[in-house]
Amino acid sequence: MRGVLSVNKPSGISSYDVIRHIKRLLSPQSAIDNRQSAIPLGHAGTLDPLASGVLLVLVGEATKISRFLLDLPKEYVAGVLFGRRTDTDDITGKTLDERPVSGLTAESVRTALARFTGDIEQVPPAYSALKQDGKPLYRLARKGQEVRPRPRKVTVYEQELLGWRSPTATIRYRVSSGTYVRALARDLGASLGTEATLASLVRTRVGQFTVEDAVAPEELDATSLPQRLTPVDAALGGMPRVTVSTIQAQHLLQGKVVSRVDGQVAPGESGVALAQTPDRSFLAIVVSNGTELRTGRIIYAG
Repeated sequence: MRGVLSVNKPSGISSYDVIRHIKRLLSPQSAIDNRQSAIPLGHAGTLDPLASGVLLVLVGEATKISRFLLDLPKEYVAGVLFGRRTDTDDITGKTLDERPVSGLTAESVRTALARFTGDIEQVPPAYSALKQDGKPLYRLARKGQEVRPRPRKVTVYEQELLGWRSPTATIRYRVSSGTYVRALARDLGASLGTEATLASLVRTRVGQFTVEDAVAPEELDATSLPQRLTPVDAALGGMPRVTVSTIQAQHLLQGKVVSRVDGQVAPGESGVALAQTPDRSFLAIVVSNGTELRTGRIIYAG
């Protein structure tokens, strides 16, 4: 069994609660005994317990494409509460400061959003899984230790004010991988001369996967789960493709270079592509220079 399962994670539970639920469905005894499941499971980006929406759970060989799915653009609908700053940058945290918001209007919020569109430098939240001296920041922060998140570049492709009911704005964000919406909310408040924190968050899209098509955890069982899996090759729908013969697939499996045959090379610029046999029994990430294919990673063979 292999594929990508798009789950609509509810608010109030962790992403790993969802993964454990799926583990029990696939391998009940291993879940009871706390043993590793016979079928590997992974994810392509977790959600905080506060957040809901699209969580991509990777089943079987789909775990091998995690980094490619992690890099996909993501879309969110966020509730941003103005007038309050918290240590976690969302409403689950301890309130650090409160400031008035009487002068805020929908237009002023909309104008401020434009300042955070495009390539920006963002300081991640202190409570995050990023590491400092080899340890997750959130663990250090919980112990009261000083944390120093390093600024990093992210891209905000689109921002749209969907609603305004003071002191809360509803905002749609489309962002690059690695963007913290909590930090966007925090910085938006500061730019408007007040404070802000994230009040709610729904991840509505990851690449081609939408929340409308995602399945609720309680709707899954051992029978329906395999039917909800998106095939690995379909999950990588935006990646260039090349068809290889059975013999070429065997050569790639052995780490050999495959030369151009019958004009079949990865389209577009030189770089990463997806190689697959006509019967779909072989799938690999390959690197193409336009005339040759080299093995990047074998996803499955057989």
